[in-house]
Amino acid sequence: MHPSEHPFNFQMFLTHLRDLLFSQTWAWWAAGLGLGLTAVGLAWFMGKRLGVTGGFEDACSLVTKDSAFNASSSHWKLWFILGLPLGGLLANVGHWSWTWLYGQLDGITFGSLFFKLLWLLVGGFLVGFGARWAGGCTSGNTILGVSLGSKMSILATLAFLVAGILVTNILYKAVF
Repeated sequence: MHPSEHPFNFQMFLTHLRDLLFSQTWAWWAAGLGLGLTAVGLAWFMGKRLGVTGGFEDACSLVTKDSAFNASSSHWKLWFILGLPLGGLLANVGHWSWTWLYGQLDGITFGSLFFKLLWLLVGGFLVGFGARWAGGCTSGNTILGVSLGSKMSILATLAFLVAGILVTNILYKAVF
């Protein structure tokens, strides 16, 4: 019997799809292609910008009811940032071997959970300050702004890269 003559087996299709999506590591280019197509599709078809800062603004506007935040009317950006950790959680279903070890950060903080959390909190405040200063976060400026040819996004992305390289080299040489 020729393969095209076999009837479609929906159960087998779902099993293979589940294995493909959740049992194997995705290729870097597949994730990048999906993210890029999502960002460009949002810009072209809906006139919306993809970025995490907007989702944070949506969350703040719901909590504070402050008009200073430029929230989207449907709060779709809030759903986007909620989907990021939930998607990571879903992708790790059945792979529960995580730990509090955090690579090089353990060397800097001497393995103390308190200092790790403090380091991450301060880093988060700095990232938030930088995102407001640059007119958007790294994801919004780099993924969407550069693809749309925004000169300010290109400049912000170069600043992100240079600062990241410098700080990484300073910290790496100071600790190791």
